[in-house]
Amino acid sequence: MNRKLLGAALLGCAVQTQAAMIDLTGIGYATYGDFNSYSLPIGQLQQGCVGPGCPLHIPSSPGQISDLIVVATGSSGVPVNTNFAGMDNAYATPSGESGSNFFSTGTTTDADQVSDFFGDQSNTWDSSLLALKTFLAGDQMVMFFNNNNLNGGNLQSLAAWAQLEITDDNGDRVAIYDFTNNNNSYALVSEGGGGEFLGDPTAYTSTGAGPTIGDNNTTDYVLSGGPICIDYDLIPGVPSPVSCSSADADEGPINHNLGADEAAYAIVAPELNMLLAGLFGLDDATLANYTMHIDLRLGCDPIFGTATDEICTGAISGYGKNINNGYEQLFIGTATFDQPPPPEFLSHKC
Repeated sequence: MNRKLLGAALLGCAVQTQAAMIDLTGIGYATYGDFNSYSLPIGQLQQGCVGPGCPLHIPSSPGQISDLIVVATGSSGVPVNTNFAGMDNAYATPSGESGSNFFSTGTTTDADQVSDFFGDQSNTWDSSLLALKTFLAGDQMVMFFNNNNLNGGNLQSLAAWAQLEITDDNGDRVAIYDFTNNNNSYALVSEGGGGEFLGDPTAYTSTGAGPTIGDNNTTDYVLSGGPICIDYDLIPGVPSPVSCSSADADEGPINHNLGADEAAYAIVAPELNMLLAGLFGLDDATLANYTMHIDLRLGCDPIFGTATDEICTGAISGYGKNINNGYEQLFIGTATFDQPPPPEFLSHKC
C-alpha cells in the first residue's frame, strides 16, 4: 500500500481495504506476560506448508517490508526505515558483527519522523493511534521479529524484552503491556523457560516498571532464537514444544534463527487489540493525540555484564544473550485470529 496515500488518509474513519497479511487462528503460541508469541516455522509445520509462498512464511527483506510499519531495523536508506505521518521512523539496530551486543530504544538515538505529532517521546518508538488505525484498516495488530544471530550452539539465541504503553490526549497512561519472561529462568519454553504454552495473557498485569535483569535463574528477558523440538500427540493438531531430550519429541530441533530475510516470530497482545478496537471509535481529532509507545531492548543488557562474560555469551549455559550479527528487525503488520469483540461501551461503528 502506498505510504503517501495512507498519510493523506489520516482524516476520516479507517475501513477494511485489504485482507490481513496473516491468519493465526488455531496456531500454537507461547505466552510471555501480556503477549502471545507464535513460532512461524512451527506454525508452518502445523499447517503442512513450509517455505516461500506458504501463509505463515513471512519474508522480510527491505523491499518486502517497506510498506509496513518498521519499528527497528539494521537496514539503511528509504523507504524501509521511513514510516507514515504520525509516527516515528524506524530505530537503527546494530548492523554487522562489529556492532553493539545490545540495543535499546532508551540508549539509541531517537528516530525522527515525517512530521511532528503529539505524544512523541525520546526513549521509545511512538505512533499516534490515528496513524495506526489508518494502517491497520480494520484488521488487528501483529508484530514480527527477525532473529539474525550467528548460527550454532549458544550463538544463535539473544535476549529480548519490550513494554508497550498507550497514553491519552493529556499524556496520561491508559494501559501498559509487557513482553516478559516474568522473572523466570532464561531458557527455551521447552526447557523450563518463562513462557507458557497456550497460556492466558489476561492473567498477567504489568506494574509499569522496567525489566528485572537478574541472572540465568530469574530474569524478565525472554530467550529468542533457540532450537525447539515438538510433540504432535500431546494436543491433537497443535505441535507442542518439548525438550529435545524427551522421548515424546517427534520432530526437531527446529531453528528459529532464520536471518534478516524471514521473520521467526509473530507477536500479539490480545488485550491491546481489544483496547484498540474500542479506542478507534473515538473521533479523529481526539485519536490523533492518543499515542502508542514501544520500549524495546535486545541483546545482553550491560547490567548482566560485558559481551565476553559467560552470562552474555552462554558458552557454558548454552543460551547466549548477545546480539552478535546485527540486523535484527521488529515490524508491524496486520492479522486475524480468534478474539472476542471489544466491550460494548468501547464499540463504535464508523
